[in-house]
Amino acid sequence: MGDISDKAFNQNGGNANGARFNTELNEDQYSFVYYEGSIATIEWTAQHGCGGNEDNDPHKTNCNMVIQYTCNTDNGKIADKAMRVELKDGRNTNTPDEPNNRGDADSKKSQNDNNKRGRMESEHYYYECKNRARNKGLFLADQNLKGNSQKYTRQNPNGNRRGLECPEERDYYPYWNPSPWVDVAYLTDNVQDCNDNLSVVKNSMNVRKVYKCTGADTAEIFAALTEEACDEAGGTWEGFSHQVPAPVCQQADWSRVNHLGNGREGQPLTFNWTIPELSKLGQYFDTKNNQFAKCALRLRYNISTDDYDVRNTDASSNDDPNNGVISPVQNNPTVDIGANQQGLRLALNTAQTGRTFQDRSHTFYISKRPLGITNKVVNLNVRGKRGNIVQTFPAVEYDFVPNDLRVQEGDWVHFQWTGSNTHNNGKNGGDGQTGDAGEGTGGTDRNNIVASYDASVNYPLPLDSDNEELKKRNLFFHGFDCYKHTMNGDNYYNIASSPVKKLTQTEAALYMASSGYYQSEADVNNKAEMNVLLNNAPASLVSGLICQARRSGQYHYFCSRNNNFSNRSEKGVITIYPGPIIGG
Repeated sequence: MGDISDKAFNQNGGNANGARFNTELNEDQYSFVYYEGSIATIEWTAQHGCGGNEDNDPHKTNCNMVIQYTCNTDNGKIADKAMRVELKDGRNTNTPDEPNNRGDADSKKSQNDNNKRGRMESEHYYYECKNRARNKGLFLADQNLKGNSQKYTRQNPNGNRRGLECPEERDYYPYWNPSPWVDVAYLTDNVQDCNDNLSVVKNSMNVRKVYKCTGADTAEIFAALTEEACDEAGGTWEGFSHQVPAPVCQQADWSRVNHLGNGREGQPLTFNWTIPELSKLGQYFDTKNNQFAKCALRLRYNISTDDYDVRNTDASSNDDPNNGVISPVQNNPTVDIGANQQGLRLALNTAQTGRTFQDRSHTFYISKRPLGITNKVVNLNVRGKRGNIVQTFPAVEYDFVPNDLRVQEGDWVHFQWTGSNTHNNGKNGGDGQTGDAGEGTGGTDRNNIVASYDASVNYPLPLDSDNEELKKRNLFFHGFDCYKHTMNGDNYYNIASSPVKKLTQTEAALYMASSGYYQSEADVNNKAEMNVLLNNAPASLVSGLICQARRSGQYHYFCSRNNNFSNRSEKGVITIYPGPIIGG
């Protein structure tokens, strides 16, 4: 989610100039819009490494990556308020308030809305989490949990709250209670997880019902984790399923332990997600008259050490010296090395020998495709934040995603990015490396795309050249035919009802070079001159540009503003292979 223009976002509503760009959806900024069925590249780094396999290429850690999404629900179809989803990107970073009782959840929802606080899971969902009994069969090592509800876990023994997520659901997968998150993929270092009787594919809520005890707010109902206990408590054992296809389950790509970097081939780890079709989002999702859905994505990175048998260790191994049970792992143990001395202390934290890291996206939209766009669609976006490699850590500098894209003639590429006018690396750097090195006005993100001769060149191809060889190198003059959405009012998400207008070669190149500042050749003469560093250009490429690959070849491009010695090389290449052009 980013600013739609060169004006700073106003957290009290609207932009600094007072404009609201989407009153129907009550939004103030621009979120990505993905066509249903298009391909989006998800990219990450793994702090403690992952991948390989347990048979012949093991890490010292067991790991898996769980990719999930959730979308706004049609509340008319869902009676259970804890399973409803109403996503909100916060206008500030304050934590939403939690409800004290079920009746309080609705008022807390209104309060959080009024205070402009973000939300993914619902207030009702967290209320159930903090009252429902935790799973006492889990291995806790020597951790002393401060409570008995699902907000207390080995990783979260004090019951700390982060948003409205449920810590037990976050830390364990597949989860044994219903969750609003839908599985996309499970990437593992042990492919047996994909195939055995306890496999994630068979146990995913995508394809099977997951149950909880519902009814009055009684301790007995919240403690009931089985159907029998629920019946005894006078509750209803209710099952929930997303009713969508099973998640992808496959080998996780290898990455180096404690390197926070790329895979073996020197490239970021990625997964190509095929965005769901609106008609197949399942009964839990509100598709706004089958035109678009509002969604969010999360990636969970689960690791546990190989210092004990994680697959066969449960609560029976929890540290209990009074009963002769010693945990196989302990906090900061002093070990005897057989040298007739006191021993050596190991730096080991049992709250972290099995833990989950998590990243979540801002909200985005899934839209029906405009008429005529029937072939494969690939999304090309921008990642990262302003600053050099030290200032952005543990995030990354700007780059295109994917920066090496390969398509066939007839395929479509949806170019799109977002940016901020109030970027800030100014506080809590901790190492003296705060700041946001880069070009243009400090605190602003800007991106564009200009064609170049090849990856070794740092100059754009001229748009007014008559040289046919140079024109053939330009992705907008030779490789693609490009179209822009003509919006009905300011609703950027209902793009299926907005026809697309074919742009001339020069219009497409101008639009991308100016981040949408110039919409036509006439704008060059009629609008105020664009700043050479894009300072007065939009921070986001609103609605993007949809381009169809027409002529095979290799086409290089870069960002003119961020291709500097501080932010390194923001460059990309698109290779178009010969292929049939079908539709459009």
